[in-house]
Amino acid sequence: MKNLVPPSFFRRIQYNTIDLLLLIIVLIIITNALPFFSEVPTVVNWLLFGSLGIVYDIVFHKYMHFTPGQDIMGMFLRKSDEQGADPTAKQLAIRFLIKYYLWPFVILSILIDKQRRGIHDKIAKTTLLEIEQTKGEKRVYTSSYQEWGDSISFAIVVATFVRWIWLEPYTIPTGSMEKTLMVGDFLFVNKLSYGTRMPITPLQIPLTHQKVWGTNMKSFSDAIRLPYFRLPGFTEIKNNDIVVFNYPAEAYPVDLKTNYIKRCIGIPGDTVRIVNQQAYINGKAVENPPKMQHVYKCFIKNELSEKTLDRYRIKYQIHTYDMFFPEPVLDSVRKEYCYYISLSESTVKKLIANKAFDSIQKFSWRELEQTQALFPFSRKAHYWENDNYGPLWIPKAGVTIKLDPDMVETYGRTIINYEKNKTAEQIDDKLKINGQFVSEYTFKQNYYFMMGDNRHNSADSRYWGFVPEDHIVGKAWMIWLSLDSELSFPERVRWNRSFKMIK
Repeated sequence: MKNLVPPSFFRRIQYNTIDLLLLIIVLIIITNALPFFSEVPTVVNWLLFGSLGIVYDIVFHKYMHFTPGQDIMGMFLRKSDEQGADPTAKQLAIRFLIKYYLWPFVILSILIDKQRRGIHDKIAKTTLLEIEQTKGEKRVYTSSYQEWGDSISFAIVVATFVRWIWLEPYTIPTGSMEKTLMVGDFLFVNKLSYGTRMPITPLQIPLTHQKVWGTNMKSFSDAIRLPYFRLPGFTEIKNNDIVVFNYPAEAYPVDLKTNYIKRCIGIPGDTVRIVNQQAYINGKAVENPPKMQHVYKCFIKNELSEKTLDRYRIKYQIHTYDMFFPEPVLDSVRKEYCYYISLSESTVKKLIANKAFDSIQKFSWRELEQTQALFPFSRKAHYWENDNYGPLWIPKAGVTIKLDPDMVETYGRTIINYEKNKTAEQIDDKLKINGQFVSEYTFKQNYYFMMGDNRHNSADSRYWGFVPEDHIVGKAWMIWLSLDSELSFPERVRWNRSFKMIK
């Protein structure tokens, strides 16, 4: 044993992480098969799962002399003299409880400890499965399965850590941020910018979101929910930042709601207003994004052919999802076809200069003559619209508001849905918390007002409300690849957008 050396730091972390992830998958299967676990308090489930984990550790270590986390990559590679001491069940129970409940500290202790045993083995006084290889010798794989297992487990651990702590990949699915961010852009979200949000739903299969790939099976269990906590970030959210967040209106756990990406128009304490398509914050006009889009009416005598539309798609980046209506509308007065297209001002100038259409006019939302249901769905918002909205104050943590009927209508839904007041309810124009009607309320967290740069084609805070601070994922950082699904290769790859930093 004296001639055997401990594993590398990352190998030791790899062992522990694979063990933990495999156990999480087992727990997800059990809790999804037995839904009553979701009704049991988190603390009770935490203790129950700890007991299950102890059984898992004892069975594998005591009686099978290996664990999946430490042997899945080596495929039972270790020799008998590399198995370390034979532990007692008590030692294994202590070892697992520390490893399971203090997992982040276990990882830190492995990085600090020269022997790389970790706090769980130190306190439990175990040395099992500690050995990596004979001193001076290189580990030799005896089959391709061993090497493949090692490589895959290594990749899973690295991807899990990077995705959780720093960068998460994201794909632009809709045109709400056109042309700042385009459908088919693949980008990285920097979670460190605003501070990494610790997992709220820890029982989740790695590298999944809501569903297991290619199936309709839940990839998580909400039997355990941790309190919201965010690590310190390098900066705070500022006006005009492009932010990725969890869509507030969904019923999933906070960290598993669908990811949305929008521009932050208003930060906590701001008053947002839109007048004739121009956004104002605290009475001052907002600097508009250079590629911001609105719908324009593009008139032409003859309907455009498919060949012409394909040419416009390449030359002006006009896609089918930029069309406000799928087909052109025949204007009975002008006797011309009218295409309603989302365009930026710079693209409009190009179209006019190249005479791509006979004439182009601005579109006003009032022309639709439709009644919209806009947030906050109050009486004062009844006449608000996409182009003329507000004024609306954005809640800020620590600020107290008077709950008169108008304020209850405006902020009641936010307080009930996102302020973690389980007993809060709105009765007519009054708010009741803990069985008592309240005349004022102090907000517990910050909120943000998000809008898409494609102002006439974006489902954003105007429609579903504020984004709570605990829903923030991170800052849009870099486009690493961009593909145009409506074109064929090689035109499909937008080379000029690849590896482009997002501002």
